[in-house]
Amino acid sequence: MKTEKAGKKAKLPSLKKKSITRKIFSRISLILLIALILPVIAYEQLPEHFYFLLPGVRMWFASDEIMSTYGDEDNFTLAIKAVETGYDAKVEIYNKDGQLIYSTNYTPEMTENIPFPLSEAPVIDDKYKTNYDQLNNENLEVGQRGFSIGKYATAGIEVDFLIHYQYTDTGERISIVMQTSALSSNTRIVILIMSAITIILLLLSLAIIGLALLRLTKPIKQMVQTADKMSKLDFSEKLPPTKVLELSELSDKINTMSDTLDTALTDLQAKNQKLQEDIENERTLDNLRQVFISGVSHELKTPIAIIQGYAEGALTFLDNDPQAAKEYCTVIMDESVRMNQMVMKLLEITKYDSGAYVPTNEVFSIHNMIEEWFAKESNNLTEQGITAINDIPRDCYGEGDSIILTSVANNYLSNAVSHVKGAKIIRVYAESLPDIYRIWVENTGKPISDKDIDKIWNSFYRADKAMSRSQGRFGLGLAIVASIQKLHGQSYGVENTATGVRFRFDIKKAENPNNKGI
Repeated sequence: MKTEKAGKKAKLPSLKKKSITRKIFSRISLILLIALILPVIAYEQLPEHFYFLLPGVRMWFASDEIMSTYGDEDNFTLAIKAVETGYDAKVEIYNKDGQLIYSTNYTPEMTENIPFPLSEAPVIDDKYKTNYDQLNNENLEVGQRGFSIGKYATAGIEVDFLIHYQYTDTGERISIVMQTSALSSNTRIVILIMSAITIILLLLSLAIIGLALLRLTKPIKQMVQTADKMSKLDFSEKLPPTKVLELSELSDKINTMSDTLDTALTDLQAKNQKLQEDIENERTLDNLRQVFISGVSHELKTPIAIIQGYAEGALTFLDNDPQAAKEYCTVIMDESVRMNQMVMKLLEITKYDSGAYVPTNEVFSIHNMIEEWFAKESNNLTEQGITAINDIPRDCYGEGDSIILTSVANNYLSNAVSHVKGAKIIRVYAESLPDIYRIWVENTGKPISDKDIDKIWNSFYRADKAMSRSQGRFGLGLAIVASIQKLHGQSYGVENTATGVRFRFDIKKAENPNNKGI
């Protein structure tokens, strides 16, 4: 079995395409042709009885006109004469015994109104009847009506009649008679006239539709041209508004889509550029990871060596000098604790940076957060002669994860205690900005050098290289601060002052919960 080459596009069935103008004109032409054929068929091919429909309806209404005046002698006579002249018909009235009491043929000799009641009207001679032979029965009851067809032949000429008859409530029969040859001719004329009017209206409609289509297709062609340019990523052309509401709305949507695509394409190009930058940053991050691993290896190498050496010493003195073995074991425990603390801090940074930790969102007192640390470290501060000042207002409330934000404040304050010099003052205060509180932790002492100030946020970096291992500092505290602030989407930083250093971190503002409901 033969298979198509990979990537080859499947052929779609070809469609014969026509413009909307051609389609509409072809359908109207078909309707016009049918309108021309139908009158010919109606004129030549329809059965004779078809032509009785229109006059039958007229006779029906004529009978209603007569019966509407039944009982009113003057208006009854006027209604009959109006039907005779207006409908070109003959009227005959028979009493309940079937005797003729009125006929159109008798009217020249009749100068007075038809006498009422009809049951007492005089009988007139049957010679005034219209001559025809009834082809169907008139066996209807009182109050009913119907149609009948009659024929009359004389001197080789056959004449057909259409008769509508209706019985009054007292049993008299009122017949309206029309000659069918005249009816057929009139109906044919009506058909021809209506057909001519229909054709004229169709031609006018064709002209109007043609003009309307020109107005419709012009903006559609403009839309096609604009769409073609959009397919070639050219979004400069815009469609003007039109007088047709739907097309004007479509033009607006196409213009909106053009702007959206243009914006999306520009954004995509910017993101591609950003992606290139991210790739470069990733390469930089790889280098930083290598440096990080190298730093971890370096930091762990020393305590591991110490643990190993002291473990061997403890083993040596275990039997001969238990006190020395105990001291060696104490050192091993201290180093183990230190290593555990360092590993936990590394895991904490990893947890924040990897997105595995989802921060909570709660309202807390920033003043109390600082005050709690000062209270916990009060003895240590007093022993070192440090003056601690909490200038955070009591109504200063923040929003975020209070547990890890407390860790930010604690790291800053611990860092301040380690580096405070001179007047030994640590001061914490807040700067109110539109949506955030900017918290400052300032301490007197030696400023940070320019070569170190941008690196202190890196893991294992210590600006003061003379910091001893006995102080238990790993260079991870500020790295934890950076990770927590990034997790909250807030800023952080450091700057030197005239008397020392001050660190900052931002907290989202929150409404004072004590003010709710006031």
